[in-house]
Parts: sequence; structure tokens; C-alpha cells
Amino acid sequence: MVTISNIGKLQITATLTMVLIFGVIASILGLVLWYSGLTGFAGIAAALIFSLVLIGIQWYIGPSLIKWMTRMKEVTPAEQPQLHEMVERISKIAGIPKPKLYIVYDGSPNAFAFGRTQKSAGIAVHTGLLNMLDKKEVEGVIAHEIGHIKHNDVIVMTIASVLPVLLYYLVLVLGNKDSRDRSFVQMLFVFFGAMMAQLFGRLIVMWLSRTREFYADAFSAYATENPTALMRGLAKITYGLNISVNRGYEVNQTMRAFYVGEPTKENIADIANALELNDDSMLEAAMEAEKGKAALELFSTHPLTVNRIKELNKIRKELKK
Repeated sequence: MVTISNIGKLQITATLTMVLIFGVIASILGLVLWYSGLTGFAGIAAALIFSLVLIGIQWYIGPSLIKWMTRMKEVTPAEQPQLHEMVERISKIAGIPKPKLYIVYDGSPNAFAFGRTQKSAGIAVHTGLLNMLDKKEVEGVIAHEIGHIKHNDVIVMTIASVLPVLLYYLVLVLGNKDSRDRSFVQMLFVFFGAMMAQLFGRLIVMWLSRTREFYADAFSAYATENPTALMRGLAKITYGLNISVNRGYEVNQTMRAFYVGEPTKENIADIANALELNDDSMLEAAMEAEKGKAALELFSTHPLTVNRIKELNKIRKELKK
């Protein structure tokens, strides 16, 4: 089992690894562009080439890093027959090759998809998810992850994740013209502009990520013909996550963007009671706290759970007709 201290070490190690691979490279290229005075087509070409290199690195080493960070274990049909049956059946509905199945020994209730292509994709399921959700809810989550694989979301988000870096260097390059004749304050403004461009790029990437989550939810709802299962599963994942944290587990913040749901810390006591009593009306009341957080959603990789459940409810009504 992954303990709190182990997860903390994984977070630190993973963060340092990403800084070494991407942060240092970005800093070096930034200095090269700045001091070489590259502008115009040459500077833009250098920024574009660097962005393409980043995409290649992320695409190639991403799956290995994820496996290493989570210490996941591939499981056979003999070890997890129900999960394999779900994955195989829903993969046929999606029209994709059956992904490999992994278990992550982590008490937080979550799951995620990863891989370079549809053929090399994998689905990782946390033990906490299997402990907290019932069979139908687990199936809804599995279908959601297969929806990500069907829509090629891993490669889409890998490419999109380079946008902030590309915008940063484009502004740096375009503002670097005649930099030797500029004052320190002027160069500082260029740097500030580049940082703002990077932030804008990140907002676009997060919006795209939220959109892909809605698409994956919709696929799950139609593939299983049971939107209610995913609705309840999302509620348990989002709100029950805090209960599992209180019971001695931590969330792997490095892997947070990959997960099926984002944790929230609202009304933990009320949510705990609702889950223990299996009371839908209490869960709905607990979710009301999210409605005033629309602005915060702009800075999240996942939509607010209340909005996801709202969209799934529309599909539920459609399927009932």
C-alpha cells in the first residue's frame, strides 16, 4: 500500500523530474533566445522547434513517468475478471483495442487513462475507487476513461500543453528586437508580457481539458446507457475523496490532472453523512456549495462536479424518452 510518506516522496521526486526535464530546458532556450538577439522568423522558428521537441519528449516518456510515479501494477483477467470484462465490453462499443488494465494501490477513489496511442493505452484504477464505488459506478468510471482513449485525449492534451510554452517564447522573441538598445525596465515589460501570454495559454489548455471531460462523461452515459451510475460515482469521488483523506490517505497532486474527478473540501461532515446514509438529497444539498465557484472553474482541469452531473442528467432524461 502507498502510504502518506511514500506519496509525499513520489510528489517531490516527480516534481523535481519535471523541472529537470522541462524547466531547465526552457530556461536554457530562453537565455539563448534573449542573448542571441534572435528575432523575426529565426526566433519564431526556434520557439516552434523547441515546442515540437517538448511534445515529442512528453509523448515518448509520459507513460513511463506515470507508471513510475504511481507504482501501478498490471493485472491479468484472472486477478480482476470483472474489471477486465468491463474494459473489454466497453472497448468493443467504442471500437478501440482493449487497453491494458493496471491497479494503483492508493486509497483515494480515482482512475485515469494514459498511453501514447489507442493501441498502447492503459487504464489505471485506484484501490480506493474499488472500495468506495459499487459495480455499476465503477463501470461508469471505466467507460469515462475509455471515452478519453477513444477521443485521443492523451495526445490532444499533450500537444495542447505546449501552447503556454510556445506563447511565452513567441512574445519573448517578438519583444526581443533590438534588445541590446533597450533599458532594463523595457526588457522587464517584455518578460511580463511573455508570462501573461503563458497564463493565457494555460487558461486555454484548462478550458480544453474541461471540454474533454464533458465528452468523456457523455460517452460513458451513452455506452453504458446508465448516466445515473456515473453521476453517483462522480459524487462519491469528488466528495468522498475528503473522507478517504481524513482516514489517512493523501492525493497525489502530481497526477491530479489525469484523474476522473477533482477533490473538493466543502461540507465534509455533511457529505460524509450523505455517503454513509446513501441519501441522494443530502448529496445534492452538499453540492450546492459548488454553485458559487464558477470563477474558480476557469483555473481547473475539471468542470465543477455539479455542472457535470447537470449535463449527465440531460442525457438521462433523453434516454428515458
